[in-house]
Amino acid sequence: MQGMSERQYAAHVGLSRGAIQKAKAAGRLVLHEDGSIDAAASDRLRAQTTDPSKSRKSPASSLSFSSFPSSRTR
Repeated sequence: MQGMSERQYAAHVGLSRGAIQKAKAAGRLVLHEDGSIDAAASDRLRAQTTDPSKSRKSPASSLSFSSFPSSRTR
């Protein structure tokens, strides 16, 4: 195998295997002749073609500590 498997690439980009399978079926990934994923080329393609407004934000970035009640009592 020249490149990454679907599972390896999913872990590499932080997506589910299902999302990778969907992207692969839609032609949004670059594949080697053996069907494995060319990670570097696929990363570049995804960066060029992904609409940032449709990507999920990480849960930690949307949390604000000021919105949580203080655990300290006075």
